[in-house]
Amino acid sequence: TEDSFEAMNREGLQQFEETYGTEARERYGNDAIDASNERMMNLTRDEWDAKELLEEAIKVQLRLARATDDPSSPEAAMHRKWITVHWGPGFDTATYLALAHGYLADPRFTKYYDDAAGVGATEFLVQAVEAANT
Repeated sequence: TEDSFEAMNREGLQQFEETYGTEARERYGNDAIDASNERMMNLTRDEWDAKELLEEAIKVQLRLARATDDPSSPEAAMHRKWITVHWGPGFDTATYLALAHGYLADPRFTKYYDDAAGVGATEFLVQAVEAANT
């Protein structure tokens, strides 16, 4: 039901706040995180499911793109679309690039992408984001 979806969504945002909230707010500011949280709470079930499918598709595309060893492959566009769901359209490219570089600096995110697509996947994703945004 819609009530259970809203409860699941709230729980997910609460877990985000507990795990990353302080860090994210320090890095991006309260306004940016509050706006992102509001966007997440306003997603319909279909929009939420599409976001989740896109996240999984990024991992698959990342594995395929790594096989070509071509950072200009389309997974960077997919990743940008996924970030747009969270941040909204029109975000600053420099902030997006800083986020991608942060994946390499933070073992939690390096593990996330490397576990999904093999050792070196995070570095490859950052190269792809750079190729698509510079």
